[in-house]
Amino acid sequence: MNKIVVTFIKETLIELLISTVLLAIISFIILKMMPGIAIVKIMILAVYCISTFVGGYIMGSVMNRRKFIWGALAGLVYFIIIFLGALIVKGEIPQGTIGVTEGLVASVLAGMIGGMIS
Repeated sequence: MNKIVVTFIKETLIELLISTVLLAIISFIILKMMPGIAIVKIMILAVYCISTFVGGYIMGSVMNRRKFIWGALAGLVYFIIIFLGALIVKGEIPQGTIGVTEGLVASVLAGMIGGMIS
């Protein structure tokens, strides 16, 4: 049980670090190129997918059974942290560029795929 908690903490920190770096890159791209909202939405979904794929891969690599479930859980935990952070900052359910459902589905599926591939 302790191994699972430590692994979740480590992989979640890695996911958040990856997200931070990718969002900084996207911010620079937006500043220089001013893409349309549809392109920005795709880039943000790509950040969710890349981050949770890596997290799912890490969880799947550590766990020996049901890797896809561990990967999906990694994506879910990531999304919950992002959602709660936005909720705390805004004080209401986030209505940003990415919808809650889109972000949740992208995070869980990418994590699941990462777990399956590991």
